[in-house]
Amino acid sequence: MRNLFAMARRIIRQIVNDKRTLALLIIAPLLILTLVWYIFGAKTSEPNLAIIHYESSDYLSAFKSSDYDRMSPLQARQALADKKIDAYVDLEKPVKVHLEGSDPSRNGLAMNTIQKSMQKIQQMTIKRMKNELTGVIKAQQKGIQAQQQTLRQMSEAMQRYAPGALAAIMQTAPKTEQPKAPQAAEKVALDISYLHGNGDLNTFDAFGPAMVGIFVFLFIFMIGGVSFLRERTTGTLDRLMASPIKNYQIIWGYMLGFGTFVIIQSFVLTCYIIYVLNIYTIGHLLDVLIIVFILSFSALSLSILLSTLASNELQMFQFIPIVIVPQVFLSGLFPIDTLPGWVQAIGKLMPIHYSTEALRDIMIRGIGFSGWWFDGLILILFSIIFIVINVLVIRRARPVTD
Repeated sequence: MRNLFAMARRIIRQIVNDKRTLALLIIAPLLILTLVWYIFGAKTSEPNLAIIHYESSDYLSAFKSSDYDRMSPLQARQALADKKIDAYVDLEKPVKVHLEGSDPSRNGLAMNTIQKSMQKIQQMTIKRMKNELTGVIKAQQKGIQAQQQTLRQMSEAMQRYAPGALAAIMQTAPKTEQPKAPQAAEKVALDISYLHGNGDLNTFDAFGPAMVGIFVFLFIFMIGGVSFLRERTTGTLDRLMASPIKNYQIIWGYMLGFGTFVIIQSFVLTCYIIYVLNIYTIGHLLDVLIIVFILSFSALSLSILLSTLASNELQMFQFIPIVIVPQVFLSGLFPIDTLPGWVQAIGKLMPIHYSTEALRDIMIRGIGFSGWWFDGLILILFSIIFIVINVLVIRRARPVTD
């Protein structure tokens, strides 16, 4: 029993003395739980919708201005292409719905709101039919009353034996027109089209671009960080720093060496997702690979930087809850437009956020270089910043011995 408690005390002292482990045990779960609370506890996002050709439409009252922006056809098409709206409705008969289409969840939200408006149109049509039917019945009743009055007058004239009286009554008798039957209820059908994607686009297709970035970043971060840490633990890095080799040469040498395998891994993973898992993509494979390669070097440079703060592989893996998990939640895999502004701002400081935007533009929207160059530039800036910091701190990293 004494040995048991002695072992327990040693473990407790070891953890207490390791401030990094102690902080991660407490802070990392709180951080992740906070993100989960914000993301899954946020209000349901409302779709951004518009209507066109509404000026002379009988259906305008069913589309409230609070739910639908009033736009011209040119404005609506441009807003849909710029992802400022999720769909617009053309109120010319037949009614047409144009969806942005790249996100099935947004498509569903948009169609739910549009279907509610269409139900109001059907209710308006039924109400109009009832009013028309009531008018027909009243007209028929008036006609019957007029005919009954004429028959009474004819009967009285015949009883008086006045031949001219009957003809006079027939001439002055009101003519009753047969009321028209109400038209059948007009069934308003929807003609749905998609700017991007199609009706068969599933959740995995929508999540695919984000998953490509997440898996590439995760595995390269782990492999790159552990590999560079091993260079420190075996003394190789210390010998290099004692040589005339410059700091930037050391960092770039590791980047190029590890980068060769990073490119191979990224290529295999990307091709597997596109050609084996058959994820939806209409963009060029070369554009996808360029973004994945840039993201890979961002992950590699960050992993090298953080590995200088770790003493062993366990501490390297402890960075995952702080570095990887927040990026997963804020990458665009889940809607973040309803989150507080400061949470969205944190998401924009993370590389995977930009890789997700770029890969969605390429794979789902089919946009070329003109659409993803800015996201690619941000990823390159991340890599440059991490590399510069690596060059500045590499000689300050404390040596690690087994």
